[in-house]
Order: sequence, then structure tokens, then C-alpha cells
Amino acid sequence: MRRFVIAAFALTVSCAAQTATRSPARPWYGSWGVDLAGRDTTAPPGDDFFRYANGSWLVRTPIPPDRAFVGVFAVAIDSVEARLHAVLTEAATTSTLNPATLTQKLGAYYQSFMDSATVQRLGATPLEDALEDVRAAQTPAAVSALMGRNPRDFNGTLFSISIDVDLKDPSRYALYLGQGGLGLPDRDYYLMADFAAQRAAYQQYVEALLGLLAWPDASARARDVLAFETAIAEASWTKVQQRDPVATYNAMPLAELQRLAPAVDWTAFFKSAGIVDREQVIVLEKTAFPKLSAILARTPLPVLQAWQAFTIADNAAAFLSDPFVNARHQMRARTLSGVQVLPPRWKRAVRAIGGGDFVSGDRFQRFGSVGFGVGELYTDRYFPAAAKSKIFELVGNAESSVPQAYRDAGLDE
Repeated sequence: MRRFVIAAFALTVSCAAQTATRSPARPWYGSWGVDLAGRDTTAPPGDDFFRYANGSWLVRTPIPPDRAFVGVFAVAIDSVEARLHAVLTEAATTSTLNPATLTQKLGAYYQSFMDSATVQRLGATPLEDALEDVRAAQTPAAVSALMGRNPRDFNGTLFSISIDVDLKDPSRYALYLGQGGLGLPDRDYYLMADFAAQRAAYQQYVEALLGLLAWPDASARARDVLAFETAIAEASWTKVQQRDPVATYNAMPLAELQRLAPAVDWTAFFKSAGIVDREQVIVLEKTAFPKLSAILARTPLPVLQAWQAFTIADNAAAFLSDPFVNARHQMRARTLSGVQVLPPRWKRAVRAIGGGDFVSGDRFQRFGSVGFGVGELYTDRYFPAAAKSKIFELVGNAESSVPQAYRDAGLDE
């Protein structure tokens, strides 16, 4: 578990009690500044300044059982989630069988997520179409196509896709390919003795989810999946290597990519991802790609299929019945992050739809399924025109302060 502290001193914030009474047009910022009471003056500042600055705050501040951390960010998250809860609950009153407006769609989504009885009854049924595609994947092209679904679905992939500014031409965006395939947070979890307990728990988790899917030979396949991902970890770059901006910029045409990682049918991969007319990609961890390709080529098809089935269930578990939710919480939240208690269903609904904090490590709940749509309703209610005007004024002031020489050189963009 972690406690986050802003700057050198712990900050005290007591806005939670006043959130319900303040007007959306008049935000209340709470107490702020240096919290001298948060110090531990018995700690010599020259030996342990962090303890000197924050020791008393650390001792008296419990971490809520449904969180991995506590601090001013947690207060902000609580406030925003309470507001989103109100927005989505109200939107649910407009829900129809054929929602047309943004409000109706968000309301229908929230209402569907909160329909626990139906969710429990369905069990793993919502995954059947995806799992049938996994069972039907018998060729390298079909396996590649399954991996290509990753940006828009629950499937796993050894090669992640992202779109970002081209580091060597910031006037355009570029398609980046990176290493992937790991279900644990980092390669070290597979390779270091310190994480033996987490690896054992992860294998049990794989077996549990495959069992819930009634996947054949769940126990043996769980061992195979862990061995498969361990091989991926051995081939993967370290965090230090990934921070090298020169080594991680490898622009190449698709023909060169095919030679670099020949076990992947890149045409099928990109088609499944919805990417067409792509002439060039930027490969991040270049030397890892041939190794990952070799692992893919030598891994038996039943193992690849079991890995895909598990990954689909793992990524979808938060939206499924309680056995999936509880298994995922035990592994992802409790074992890896120290979160003891499953958050209430309404909070899980808010995070699934609108997004949550980045501590979770879950890309589906970090961003939410309809994050921008929820943001539109949120800003309509809690970001009035006066506040928007002030922000534009602030940006205008910043722009006007840029020296003319920078403007002439185009550096103000």
C-alpha cells in the first residue's frame, strides 16, 4: 500500500464534508499549505527528512480498505466519483430500450451495470462469441487477427498498438508498436525471486478463470500460460531500456516489420485492429520483436488459445458475475495492490463507464468505456461558462507572453 504526499509536507484537506453543500459555480478548495502538525519532530531531518516532514501524518492517517493509497488525490477522486454517481443515476431515469441521446446511452449503460441480478444469471455467457473465435483460430493468420483485436476488445497480444506524436516529426501522429503479452505488472514479477508469491497467486488466478470458462485442462493450461508469459518476460526489455528515446525509435515499412517478426501475419493483425493503408510503423523494443516472434512460433496452439481465453476473461472480469469479479479483485487489487475490500457496485459502475484512477493498472477502468461522453455531461453541470471563460483568458495570457522570436520560429505551437 502507498500513501501519496504532495511536495515535502503532508497537506490537510477537509473538503469532503463540505462537498455536498457547495455550489457548483463556487468551488471550495479547502485548507491548503504546509501542515506543520503532520511532522514528526523526533526524527532528525538530516537523517530522514521524509519522516520528519510527514511522520505524524503517516501514523494518524489510515488507508481505506477499498483503496491502495490515501492523500489529497483520494479526496479529489471521492468528490468526482460522487458527482459522477449523481450524473449517471439521473441519466438512468432517461434510459430506454433504444437510447438515442448521449444522456440516454450513458443512463442505459449505468442501469445495465447496476442490474446485478441479470449479470449474475448470465455468468460467462457474454464471452461466448469471443471464446468461440478463439477456439476457431487454427492458423497463424487467425491467431494474429485475435491479437489485432487488443486495442478495441479484451483479447491479449504480444505486440501492443498505440498512436502518439511522431517524436521526429511532431507535426503528425505515428503508429507505434511495442512489446506486450504480460499479465503481471512487469517482467520482474516473472523473473525475480522476490515475487514468487505473486507468481503462485497468478497461476491460481489463471486456473480459476479458465475453470469459470469451463476451459479444458484448466490446471495444466494455467501452468502453460505462466510458462508462456515467463518466456515473454525474458524476451522483453527492462524499464531502463524502454526509457531510451533513441533506441525506442525504429521507423520501418511493413515489409521490414514482417521480416523482423515473421511469425505474425501483420496484414491480418492490422486489418483486425481496423488499421488500413499503413505504410510505416515505429517499433519501440526492436530487439525484442524477433524473440517474441520466435516464442509465438514455437508455442503450441492449445496454449495460445488458453492464454487468449484467460486474457479475455481477465480483462472482462470486472463486468461479469461475482465469481469473476471476486477472483479478479483477489488477484489484481488485493494481491498486487493491497486493496482489501471490493468497492461498492456503484463505484465500479462509475469507473467502468467514465474511468477511474491510474493506480489500478487496468486500462479498461482507467479510461472508462465512454469517458469522453461522461466528461461532456460532467462539464455541462460542474464547469460553468464563467469558469470556461477564465480558462480561455488564462491560456490567452500565456500565449501573449511568448516572445516574438519564438512565434516567428513556430515554437509557440
